[in-house]
Amino acid sequence: MSDIKKRPVILDCDPGEDDAVCMFMMLASQQFELLGITPVCGNKTLLYCEKNALRLLELTGHTEIPVYKGADRSMARGVRTAGNVHGNTGLGPVVLPEPKIQTQDTYAWEFIYEMAKKYPHELEILAVGPLTNLGKAFLLFPELPKLIKQVVIMGGAAGLGNWTAAAEFNIWADPEAAKIVFNAKVPMVMMALEICFMAYVSPDDLKAIRGDGTGIIANVTADLLTRRVDFGLARGAKGGILCDAVAATYMIDPSLIEVEEVEVDVDTQGELTVGKTVIARDYTELYKIKPNTKNGIGINREAFIDLLIKSVKTLDEKLSH
Repeated sequence: MSDIKKRPVILDCDPGEDDAVCMFMMLASQQFELLGITPVCGNKTLLYCEKNALRLLELTGHTEIPVYKGADRSMARGVRTAGNVHGNTGLGPVVLPEPKIQTQDTYAWEFIYEMAKKYPHELEILAVGPLTNLGKAFLLFPELPKLIKQVVIMGGAAGLGNWTAAAEFNIWADPEAAKIVFNAKVPMVMMALEICFMAYVSPDDLKAIRGDGTGIIANVTADLLTRRVDFGLARGAKGGILCDAVAATYMIDPSLIEVEEVEVDVDTQGELTVGKTVIARDYTELYKIKPNTKNGIGINREAFIDLLIKSVKTLDEKLSH
């Protein structure tokens, strides 16, 4: 398999319980050359997100992957985080040691641009946090969008939001950056809240993920998800949602996800709707839409769970050798 060319990818994230699982899935796949990780202020402040990225790389034995300095605040609205939704440190109940490896001196937007020039029309970006790093990169380097093969994000909502009535958290955290990215004419794929609710993890799934209890990554993954599953059950759902892992699933096997072509823009000025992803599926009386995004609308949940379990087992097998 070594003669198969790997896909160059940058993971832009704000770890984050579900970011951690997303990272595990990407690291387990043999398809990708993970060029680097670019943390951003989001689920927690940037310092926590950077340290969590470093911790997770050490945990999985992938200290060769560099982590770059990301944005420590949104482009126009200061520091916006998810508070303690992901626990005190961002990894819920999971406590990992202080990382020995360090963040690189280069800024995320500079690294993204350099990799796009090195891998023109091949570089893919998986962005599962606020889009500040990408927004800055697109502003600083106007030619950058033409060099990128695709940007796959977790973010947005066609209907109700999860942070405000209108907005999903990642877009709300930096609506100005999101607007720049959606209007940059770069191939976009969006996994919004609706498909994430379809990709729930049930109590039985949680047991299958943990397995026999001997795998380091399996145990960490199950620990990261337990609180989410309990929260979902308490609200009458069938389990907990794992948003960022859905975006990783699209990267690994897009056949598991049904998409529709839509036109997306972001509200940055509404009194009640800042951060809303405005999604048009058809023409209005004024004009016919110009699709700029593939939006996930369906997922093979059983195959999604199988992929997650397989990814965790793969990482644990690597660690045991």
